[in-house]
Amino acid sequence: MENKIKTKFTVASEEGIAVLQMLGEKRGQEKYGRILSVAQLEDYLFDKFNTATIVNHLNTFSNQLIVVYVEDQPAGYAYLSGNGRVPQEFQDKRVIHLQDFEVLNAYQGTSAKEILLEKCLNVCKSYEVLRLTVNTEAKEMISFYERYGFQQKASEEISMAGIKLQLAVLIKVNP
Repeated sequence: MENKIKTKFTVASEEGIAVLQMLGEKRGQEKYGRILSVAQLEDYLFDKFNTATIVNHLNTFSNQLIVVYVEDQPAGYAYLSGNGRVPQEFQDKRVIHLQDFEVLNAYQGTSAKEILLEKCLNVCKSYEVLRLTVNTEAKEMISFYERYGFQQKASEEISMAGIKLQLAVLIKVNP
């Protein structure tokens, strides 16, 4: 029997904040626990998932948070934002950024990832361009996005907790 999977828009309520903090902490540990020290990871998680930061992001009109649930358990989230770098060639277009797209490892065998991305794509239909970045070493995720029409356009380097990461910039142009 297929797992019951659904998505929900999340607001800056106590429940919404708690869900995002739980997902962010778990996924942050899964993703960065081997490359960051305990102190670096704690700083990263605090900076990104403290209550004030979450409320600030979610109370901005151009930002949206979507949480995916599997069997009524939070399994991942996507954070869409109207703010971010816009490639020169798209300066005159309506661009939205998929800032975060995370599904917990425990739910990778479900279709939670696909359902969450399909929801994001549906929400972003009114935009001409969807932009995201992903670690260049995450070949499986790059292939996943490419199956949905994203194309790698560039790369950029960021520093996270003192560690340099190379990111692939992927773009999807809506018809």
